Amino acid sequence: MLQIARIALIAVAFACAASASGKETLVRYPRGDNPTDFRYDYPVRMLQLALDKTSAEDGPARAVQATEPMSNARVQAEIERGGLIDVANYPPKRELANRLQFIPICIRKGILGIRIFIIDRKLAPRFAAVRSLDDLKHLSAGQQKDWLDTKILLSNGIPVVTPPSYEEIFELLAAGRFDYFPRGVHEPYREVEPRALRFPDLMVEESLALYYPMPDYFVVSKGNTALAHRIQRGLERAIADGSYDALFQKEFSESLRRAKLAQRTIIRLENPDLDQIPNPDDQKRWLLPPAAARKVTAQK
Repeated sequence: MLQIARIALIAVAFACAASASGKETLVRYPRGDNPTDFRYDYPVRMLQLALDKTSAEDGPARAVQATEPMSNARVQAEIERGGLIDVANYPPKRELANRLQFIPICIRKGILGIRIFIIDRKLAPRFAAVRSLDDLKHLSAGQQKDWLDTKILLSNGIPVVTPPSYEEIFELLAAGRFDYFPRGVHEPYREVEPRALRFPDLMVEESLALYYPMPDYFVVSKGNTALAHRIQRGLERAIADGSYDALFQKEFSESLRRAKLAQRTIIRLENPDLDQIPNPDDQKRWLLPPAAARKVTAQK
């Protein structure tokens, strides 16, 4: 207990010293392989919001992206050892929770688990005929091997093909190696349109969506409790004062409008890696609250 108390006092003293000195702390976040990869932008903005909300007591801090792209395995190793990355974001996985510290506030209101599909347009009539999970099991999805989505899809009986890289998923989908690429509801329009010249037959499917509870949490190293507490305090304050929702709406409202979820058949899947979700009824934290979503199986 004495040792724990000493560590806590050191962390508090460090935070107070940083605040008093006014020296800016850099908080390092990963970058994508492709400079145009938009998926890394929003988490950095949300991280910066959390840091700004705590600057009065913890001192100024700036979220910056790493100077070089890294694989997920490398990012996790760098965080774990206190290396080149301080913070990343992942859905909660039991294996990862044994190595890293999750900050249990979803940064995207759960929309990572609301999935709509990128398909080849010639398959559109076949997808329009899908009404249930059993129907969907006759079609194959494409995902990366180390994504949690792959485990979720397979555990629900959906066949999955795993190309070795993100960009190759689009290439192999266009080549007919699998039938669809399930994406978070905020992602597919911004992925299909920049690739229209290369893959003119790819489109966003219009009739279906998958739902599985999959929060998207910031993670830090197990020993970096001061940063974990700071980010959690900052996110809670942003939720309370409305700035979290303002950032979410600015980033995703147009994609959600285009997705027209109310007009889609929603097929519910189970997430075998998720035991519980904090605040499942809080509509400030979820687009589709997980507690309510338990009742969804397939709806029009």
